Amino acid sequence: MKRLIISIIAIFALFQILGLVWSSKGQSPSATFTRLLDPPQYRLTNPYENGYYYLLGFTADVSLDPAKVGHEMWLETTVGQGTQEFNYEKPGRSELQIHIPIEQILPSWSSKNPVREFRTMHAWLQTVTSHDHILLARYERWLMMPFEDMGFGHRGTPRFMDIFAAHRLYVADGFSHDTSLGMQRLKMDMQMWRNVLRDATTIATKVMAQVVITDDLRLLSTLLSLPIVDKTVLAMTPNIAPPLTAAELSFRWSLQHQFTLGVHDDRPAESLTTSEQWLTSAGHLPAQAFRQIAHPPGRSFLGSILQTRETWEMYAAYYDAMIRAGETGQSTLPTVHEITGTASHTTVENLISLNSFEPDWAPFYHQLRETDARLRLASLQVVLRRPSSQTTVPNRLAQVGSSYYDPFSGLPMLWSPTQQKIYSVGKDRSRRTLWGTLRV
Repeated sequence: MKRLIISIIAIFALFQILGLVWSSKGQSPSATFTRLLDPPQYRLTNPYENGYYYLLGFTADVSLDPAKVGHEMWLETTVGQGTQEFNYEKPGRSELQIHIPIEQILPSWSSKNPVREFRTMHAWLQTVTSHDHILLARYERWLMMPFEDMGFGHRGTPRFMDIFAAHRLYVADGFSHDTSLGMQRLKMDMQMWRNVLRDATTIATKVMAQVVITDDLRLLSTLLSLPIVDKTVLAMTPNIAPPLTAAELSFRWSLQHQFTLGVHDDRPAESLTTSEQWLTSAGHLPAQAFRQIAHPPGRSFLGSILQTRETWEMYAAYYDAMIRAGETGQSTLPTVHEITGTASHTTVENLISLNSFEPDWAPFYHQLRETDARLRLASLQVVLRRPSSQTTVPNRLAQVGSSYYDPFSGLPMLWSPTQQKIYSVGKDRSRRTLWGTLRV
């Protein structure tokens, strides 16, 4: 009798599961679901002119065209879009890659007087290996290229650590010649990466843009914190670091990218990619930040993926709400439970659905807000280093306008007269600088 009851329950569950799978297959997707899967509209027709492909092939052998190598790597993954990493193992594709930790890439960048250090390195920078000269020349070429992020719907990313090394080498080499050239390169570098931040279609590219922008701002802040600021620096800093625009603050394409990967990719990511590990460290993100927004693979039964259309329709509603929250400037992010908590499900459907997965985008939203705060703090440093009829720093901070207020509090930045520093309250609302050197 006991075995009979168990058999009946098993048969019932089987029919329930098969019913869910087949009923799901016959459903038409909603307009929201379809819209979220739509890729961006691209303008560039020649792939070899797109800086994205150039970054993909950035470390290719000197005899190869980085853009052609990058485009070839990208084409290899389009057959199974979203299911493959870019293959850097083929001969010639990673001949110039960097193997040293981030803190060892031009450590003088973080010194108390980096320009003086760069000047003493002038002779060294002129005799660096051909390897470094090639990276420097390629980075300079990349800065002049249009950029469209073709990573949408693809799991792979460029090797960002090599690009970061070239970024530092490029700016430092400019300052090693003279301050004017260094500032020109710093401004050009920051503007290009803000364009990348604006046009990024993947979260990895958006994080990388912030890593470089933050690195540039750290150098600029150090130059503005010196007891005597170089007149050339002051002359070239007006409007160098305006607050982020609405397009730069948008996570729309990053959210759609993750939704697309979740729908199409049924293979689990066994671990973080090398680039994700590097970005996590360089961007000071939680160790599992990238894993916490990656949808787990769907369960399978008799060769069929047990993900019902209703499950992904719920996630479509969630991602749509996330996009709207960003566009309207909401201070809190919606959750899957808030969006779908009232929906009813059968026991079997709850068992096989992915509703238990709650993406955690908060670290990335906090990082972007901190980047915005850093830009505003750097702009305020420029203001405070210029002569003014105002006698007190708080008055000057209040009069610059709300565009330069703290994005975390909506109020003027804080001022510590004892430490001679300006502050953002930060994401945890505790009085702190976003890095250690903002002395004015």
